[in-house]
Amino acid sequence: MTTSAARLPFRGPATPAGLQSDARAWLDAAATPGRGRLRLAAACQALETVFTVVQWAGLAWAAQEALSHRVLPAWPAVGLLTAGGLAGAAAGWGAARAAAAGHQQIAAAIRERLVAAALPAGLRHGAGPDAATAALAVVELADDVAGYHARALPLRLSAPVSMAVIAAATAAVQWPVAVVLAIASMIIPLNMRLAGLLAAEGTGEQVAASRHLAAVALDSLRGMRTLRAIGAVGRRRDDLADAAARLNAATISVLRRAFLSGAVMEVVITFAIAVDATYIGLSLLGYVRLHGAPHMTLFAGLLALLLCPLYFAPLRATAAAYHSREKATAAVPVISGLTAEAHAAPQTRPDPAPERSAPVTVITDNVTFAFGSTGRAVLNRVSLTARPGSRIAITGPSGAGKTTLLSIIAGMRQPDSGTVCWHTPHEVTWPYLGGCAWIGQQTVILPGTVSDNIRLGRPDASRADIEQAATAAGLGDALARLPRGLDTELGQGGWGLSTGETRRIAIARAFLRDAGLWLLDEPTAHLDAESEARVIDALNAATQGRTVIVVTHSAALARFADTEFAITGSAVSLVREGLPG
Repeated sequence: MTTSAARLPFRGPATPAGLQSDARAWLDAAATPGRGRLRLAAACQALETVFTVVQWAGLAWAAQEALSHRVLPAWPAVGLLTAGGLAGAAAGWGAARAAAAGHQQIAAAIRERLVAAALPAGLRHGAGPDAATAALAVVELADDVAGYHARALPLRLSAPVSMAVIAAATAAVQWPVAVVLAIASMIIPLNMRLAGLLAAEGTGEQVAASRHLAAVALDSLRGMRTLRAIGAVGRRRDDLADAAARLNAATISVLRRAFLSGAVMEVVITFAIAVDATYIGLSLLGYVRLHGAPHMTLFAGLLALLLCPLYFAPLRATAAAYHSREKATAAVPVISGLTAEAHAAPQTRPDPAPERSAPVTVITDNVTFAFGSTGRAVLNRVSLTARPGSRIAITGPSGAGKTTLLSIIAGMRQPDSGTVCWHTPHEVTWPYLGGCAWIGQQTVILPGTVSDNIRLGRPDASRADIEQAATAAGLGDALARLPRGLDTELGQGGWGLSTGETRRIAIARAFLRDAGLWLLDEPTAHLDAESEARVIDALNAATQGRTVIVVTHSAALARFADTEFAITGSAVSLVREGLPG
């Protein structure tokens, strides 16, 4: 069995499907999940323009009736105005809803890929992505990309249609006004392009400043105890202030450039509207008469004047989306850099699935691992075997590589060389996430009942299964003091649990999963002696017949194991060996 296991290659990383090296190509491909909704938004925007033209025609008709004949507007004019307004409002509402749905679909797809890369969701080289960068990408940059597409894609489809409809309506009543609009619309795209080139560099600086601030803040929170101990809180406060000032300066720079380009565009638009308004006014007064131009009536002049701002509305929106494109483009290298670390490692149980309760034999053969940033081998040709039903303790000083070895056994990391495999009574398989129970130093308690938190181990578990898991984890005393037992609300606005009790919640979750392999990373860290003893008792009861590998500094927890290995100088040595059970 051992020989066959040594021949099994470790699965290597794969590039995610659809990832493009070119930022613009990647950005365009990112719109795929929400493209259908955004096309619907574009259709609604074009309809909104048509109905708005109808509304303004009704208004111009009603105004001519009222001003020329000094009577109340005719019902057809009022009906046209009302119907156009209501239909336009409905189309605008539909466009907003469809764009929001497309935004959500695109952002969700990007976040799904980011989470797959940021969380331990497969075999991965190195220590995984930087947490601050990953958080920035998930929270902010994904919305930057999705927001750009939600604005730009509908506009790209609807703007030509909308402007053509408005230009046609304007030319039908007064073609000189349409000519002025056409000349102005040729100047604006050039201004937008120049402004975009100026904004691109500034947006990249803003993203870099955001990443730097997020990294400094996260490192400060993580190392607050150390900072206090060495008296460096003041220096770190200055670092935070400098990072915030850098982000503020970069943001102001981007806003200044966007404001400048917007001001230039508004000057062109205002000038074009002023020229048309002057022409319409002088024509109505009889001072201007262009050869070949239609006779200027109050209806024609008022309708043309109302349509002028509407004609430039898509250009204004496109200009805003153009700036957001530069922001989204700056976000692409960060997102693609993170998702490039993800790959197609198995995320769920292989088929055929081993029995969940079957104890697992774990064999590591000549496993070597080094972090890329240092090149120093954390683990060097490590070989050990955990027999089915055995309890293995791995000890050693901090930084020796204990947690790294445990994560390789779990399938969270890929060794640089060597193999890891799991043996069950039915098959030999690679480490895969979901195939073992993992308990770490931190236990996440979500808002909800005790039962809800235990059920995270197996969502389809029955009430009887949850009660059995709670008993096996030694939660009887904790449940007895809670007002509603398993139905007591935890988290914000609910009851709290001690650190030892939350660890036993984690044990109950693992018991509920009924996995044949348990991997424990310092499960009794930061507990007093009494709490540690209770957690060890709970582990002893819950892991009967299971294979357990535990990383620990605790001598008491190490005695819980029947076999102990120590890691020193990147090598593993056997300290003591006993029989399982």
